[in-house]
Amino acid sequence: MVTNDDEIARIARLIANHGQPRKNEHEVEGRNSRLDGLQAAVLSVKLPHLEKWTEARRRNAALYKKYLANLGIILPKEPAYSRHVYHLFVVRVANREQVIERLKAEGVETGIHYPTPLPLLKAYQRFGYTVQDFPVAASQMHQLLSLPMYPELTEEMIECVAKVLESVEVQLV
Repeated sequence: MVTNDDEIARIARLIANHGQPRKNEHEVEGRNSRLDGLQAAVLSVKLPHLEKWTEARRRNAALYKKYLANLGIILPKEPAYSRHVYHLFVVRVANREQVIERLKAEGVETGIHYPTPLPLLKAYQRFGYTVQDFPVAASQMHQLLSLPMYPELTEEMIECVAKVLESVEVQLV
């Protein structure tokens, strides 16, 4: 897109970046339209590996579930009618900030994905929703935490994350 209008350029950038000027601040409804020719070429090389990577993520999720089973952490569930690909491994803990700091001190990076419930984003203010309209989302928004998840994780790495979590004394939700 080419324009000499700064406002049109700003809005186009917002739309092309999920409607967000900064991470997790969605001002308008947007899309992910950042796939150029070079990225498409890379994707065509990576796509044949997708099933193998998915199975590695599923294996890693099973290991997390094994090592975290008795810590009181709420783990992802996989309904019998579906096959989770575990793009993220999101758990729930009551003392999220304490858990993040302890993991970080041990060199374990975590993430907080989608920290604001979608209906409460600026992009949807026009509907007038409040946090009280979504009690489940409101009760969980400060408890969700993404643990490291990628195909190359080893069992030793997952066991290390579990040991750190065990040492934190995770508060039950």
